Amino acid sequence: MKNRLPYMIFALLLAAVLSACGSGEPTLSDREASITAAALTAARTVTTVVPSPTPSPTPDTTPTVTPTGMATPSATKPPVVIGPLCDDAAYISDVTIPDGTVIDPGDEFIKTWRMKNTGTCEWTTDYAIAFVSGNAMDGQTTALEVSVEAGEEVDISVKLAGPETPGTYTGYWRLKNASGAFFGELVFVQIVIPGEEETPTETPEGTEEVPAATDTPPPTATPTETLVETETHTPE
Repeated sequence: MKNRLPYMIFALLLAAVLSACGSGEPTLSDREASITAAALTAARTVTTVVPSPTPSPTPDTTPTVTPTGMATPSATKPPVVIGPLCDDAAYISDVTIPDGTVIDPGDEFIKTWRMKNTGTCEWTTDYAIAFVSGNAMDGQTTALEVSVEAGEEVDISVKLAGPETPGTYTGYWRLKNASGAFFGELVFVQIVIPGEEETPTETPEGTEEVPAATDTPPPTATPTETLVETETHTPE
């Protein structure tokens, strides 16, 4: 409303001037001229009032207090907890052929491990123990002879043979399920193939053995006393 006031005053003055002109008066009177000048001056001095913007509310910087005993929620995801596996196995002990057992070259032997089903699934006779690395010693993949429930122990055996060359041999084996996937702990067998015994050197016939030289000096000869018979002359 305040913004329209100068224009209304100006419009009234203009209407007054026009009405005066219409009455036949050639010029404005001194009074009318003074009124017109005053109106124009008032119109110029009227200040347009611009409403000031409403200030935005000041954010609350007061720290939030967490009550004692209540955990502050975390933005990170909780850790994933993996439960027992369906197929899993643990080594218990060696039943036969302890590590370092001496085996003659080419001899066959049975290696047996005692193992425990630490998974949640049953081991069927479709499960087997198979060679993984090292020396196979002629061993073959061998299926389990019985089913094993979760938590039970079982003796698992493979048929092997000692290599022909002397040395120490180690073979690593592992269980696998019906789908052929390996699982559980590795087990191994370690044997020793002995080398050839040393043969003593024989002396050829007709050759006398020469005793080894020693640093002992030869015995010293003991002087022997020689008795000389002398004649005794008796005076006459």
